Amino acid sequence: MASSATVTTSDSSMAPEPFLMRDPRTIDWALAGNKQFLITLFIAYVYIVKVGGPRFMKGRKPYDGIKPLIIIYNAAMVLLNCYFVVAFLSKSYLGGGYNLLCQGINYEARDEVTMSMLTLCWWYLMVRIADFLDTIFFVLRKKDSHISFLHVVHHILVVFNGWFGLAYGPDGQVALGVILNSFVHVVMYSYYFLSLLGPSVQKHLWWKRYLTQFQLVQFVMIFLHTMMPFFISCGYPRPHTYIMLSEAVFFFAMFVRFYLKAYSDKKGPSIKGEAVKNKAH
Repeated sequence: MASSATVTTSDSSMAPEPFLMRDPRTIDWALAGNKQFLITLFIAYVYIVKVGGPRFMKGRKPYDGIKPLIIIYNAAMVLLNCYFVVAFLSKSYLGGGYNLLCQGINYEARDEVTMSMLTLCWWYLMVRIADFLDTIFFVLRKKDSHISFLHVVHHILVVFNGWFGLAYGPDGQVALGVILNSFVHVVMYSYYFLSLLGPSVQKHLWWKRYLTQFQLVQFVMIFLHTMMPFFISCGYPRPHTYIMLSEAVFFFAMFVRFYLKAYSDKKGPSIKGEAVKNKAH
């Protein structure tokens, strides 16, 4: 069981994993470890939002009539991510016996709590794929300026993380990052929802600029927490650690750059409007 991992102080760094171990608990699950699905999904997403979609919308008016659909979508995402925060906490740190400092993976664990955690990770991946819809909405409303490199890469990497976890072990140390990410999505989608309710509500959304700061704090917390397996031996795979650390550094650098550009450039009101569109992980 992942929750039974022993935590001991390590005098020397663990030897790097020679290979990735396919998680036998999810090997027969739909889409788990399916590389063709992942590659096809990413190619289709990039093509639709950067090529096919803008080409389709050329000469057409923005589909502003989909605003009620977007409001419903944002509300649904708030509720789903609230559920993820509570559910992941109850199956890890508040009910699964997880160690907050360092939690390994036991690929042989098939108890009820562990398997329900893995099932939750599968649904988490499905919702992160559904996040692609917000980019589709940008295309249909001809808000191409919001479809930045950071926006597209962020969506792709978050889905990759979910897919990678299901294939090679989604539980363990990464749980805190997933919980933080879900909470950030609650805040972000709440902002999106409120911003669509009209001027009477929008004037109270003065806290927009702090959303990116909130995202940066998230990346720092994930980075520091992910470093723990280097100092404490708990059986968490090194490849997972390397991926999480590199992404935390990448996103922190990109979001700092974006924040400075959005809130330091006196000519950037349109950029500022885009700042909150690039959600965290």
